Order: sequence, then structure tokens, then C-alpha cells
Amino acid sequence: MTQAGAAQNAPATLPGRIVATGWMIASVIAIAVFTAGITSTLTRRGLEGAVHGFNDLRSVRVGAVANSATTDYLTRQQLSFRAFPDLQSGLSALSRGTIDAFVHDKPLLTWIVRKDFSASVRVVDTSFSSERYAIVLPKGSTLRPMLDLAVLDQIESDWWRQTLFQTLGNARSP
Repeated sequence: MTQAGAAQNAPATLPGRIVATGWMIASVIAIAVFTAGITSTLTRRGLEGAVHGFNDLRSVRVGAVANSATTDYLTRQQLSFRAFPDLQSGLSALSRGTIDAFVHDKPLLTWIVRKDFSASVRVVDTSFSSERYAIVLPKGSTLRPMLDLAVLDQIESDWWRQTLFQTLGNARSP
């Protein structure tokens, strides 16, 4: 493409030389763009990691806390995983590169990562399933209206948003 080794067949006329020069410049630019695209993709993959969402879990080594709702979920989804006795040992394995992803309850995982693993582990902003929590009261309890108002007061307050930001790193409920 760049006339390397073709000196004996080089264009002799001015229009031929102009076309050949244009072709060589276009060839160099095409090779540079191609190389930059590949380099950019490989660099981005290296910086972002291998897991961005649920489907990526099928092609990486996954870990989870043994006998948890997470392991039940991964089993139902027919994903292979390695079980760890606790969150700390799973995150340590992730940090060492023994596994590629660790799946767990997002708020707790985010808090532990921010506290102990912020330099080596990143929490992906993806939720695979949501779990609802509740406070159980007897039927007809007079505490329910007061409790409902108290909970709403708290979760709509600036204190709640500040607490979420300080512990989880964002101002929205997980």
C-alpha cells in the first residue's frame, strides 16, 4: 500500500505521482486509525474490567458467600460460582485475582469495598434482583401509622441522603 519494494514500478508522470502520494498518505492514516481503535478498545477493557452486567458473569470466575440468597440466585440462574465463608474472604480473592467477580447484597458490598478494598475492587452499578425489607407488626396495630410516618420522615430527610452518601458513596437508595 505504501509502495515499499516497488521502486522499479513507481509512477513516472506527475498525475501518477500525485495519486501515489495520496494513496500512501491515506494508507498511513488508515493504519493509524486501525491501530488506535484496537489500542483504545484493549485499554478500555483493561480499565473497566471484565464484568459490566449479568450476562458477563457466564464467562468469568464468580464468587459468592456460601449459603446465602446470592448463591440461591446464582444456582437458579445456572451460573457456576465459588463459595466463600464470608464477604471479606471473597473480596480478598477478588483483589488477588483468584476470581473475576464477586456477587453479594449491593449496599453491604458497597460499604465493605469503600471501607477495606477501595484501591483494588470496584462495585459495578448493576442490580440483578431487588429484595424488599419489611417490619412486621400484628394485624390492626396502632403502631403502624406512626411507624409509617417515622420511616417516611427519615428516608426523605437530608440526614438519610447524607448517610447514604457517607456509607455507600451515592445519594440514592440502592
